[in-house]
Amino acid sequence: MLKKKWLAYISFIMSTFTTLSAYGETLEVPKWFEIMYVDQQSAKQFGNDFEVSLTPGQHQIVLRFNKILRTGGDSEVFQSEPIVMDVEVAQGAYLQLKAPYISSVRQAEKYADEPTFTLHDEASGRDVSYQKRLLKEKSGLQNLRDYLVEVKQLNNSAYDASKGPGAAPVRMETDPALEMMKFWYNKSDTATRKAMRIWIADDQYQANVSNIQLEMMMLWYNKADDGTKKTFQVWLVNE
Repeated sequence: MLKKKWLAYISFIMSTFTTLSAYGETLEVPKWFEIMYVDQQSAKQFGNDFEVSLTPGQHQIVLRFNKILRTGGDSEVFQSEPIVMDVEVAQGAYLQLKAPYISSVRQAEKYADEPTFTLHDEASGRDVSYQKRLLKEKSGLQNLRDYLVEVKQLNNSAYDASKGPGAAPVRMETDPALEMMKFWYNKSDTATRKAMRIWIADDQYQANVSNIQLEMMMLWYNKADDGTKKTFQVWLVNE
């Protein structure tokens, strides 16, 4: 009897250890958040990838609220300024970012101005403390900002909000809509690129893929003027 109890106890301990070990060290965010950088390295989290693997220790994660809402027949994008989050990751932690679900334009506008969330460790069942700072809002074309430079300046305590970040390379040969269409096309997989090409030829086409890349390309294509649309079509042919 004693042997059976001991074996049962060992089995329980091993199963618990296996369950916790399976988590590894991971940060998972909702699909309406974008992970931009991890320890000043580009995370490239788009589409269906909303988690990153980490190692135990101190980490800096740069992320932002990034929500697309449909209003009538149009789509509108709501983004917060990048959030610089410093957090100590425990061994075996599985961190989940808990944020309110946004379903209306009013909610999205308010949340983009003041994003709030908690970090919960599924492995330990506890909330995790962290430090959070927002980069300063800047005027002008946002996709030309060098966010990584801004983060480094913030970390060095040399960021001067009155002067703004160092100038990013200015590309005047194209307009914002064309730049964004190229950007999201380059972030897309083969199926998404094919769907975009077909949709351009037939705007009644119902794509069999659904992701943020396709939605953003369609959004910026509809915003573009006829000349920009033609330029993008030529670029696709030569791509």
